[in-house]
Amino acid sequence: MTTDEVREYLKSYKIYKDRIEYIDNKVLNVHSIQYNKVIGRTSEPKSQNDYIMMKEECKKEMENIRNTINRVTTLKYRMALYYRYVDGLTEYDIADIMGMALRTIQRYEYKGIEELANILE
Repeated sequence: MTTDEVREYLKSYKIYKDRIEYIDNKVLNVHSIQYNKVIGRTSEPKSQNDYIMMKEECKKEMENIRNTINRVTTLKYRMALYYRYVDGLTEYDIADIMGMALRTIQRYEYKGIEELANILE
């Protein structure tokens, strides 16, 4: 895997997290107000079980991403990746939390992604 592919893989964590929130809202029947009638719907409405299965798949993928990050051997790199991609923090927030310079955090993230690229080959 290239470093760009690893970065996209890690970014997918947020997509799965957002999808779970969407599914939770669908299961609870929370939806936006529909102002005009939808004509030509081609798909069948999903059942509660379909949404639950989709949510479980998302959780499984999120766990895989967390496990992948845990394979990074250097703790500081692993922490930077976890804060950035799992917790969704900015580099500035990570620098503040870890008590380091912004450039150091950027380097940790880059080195962690490089290590993951080698691991995932």
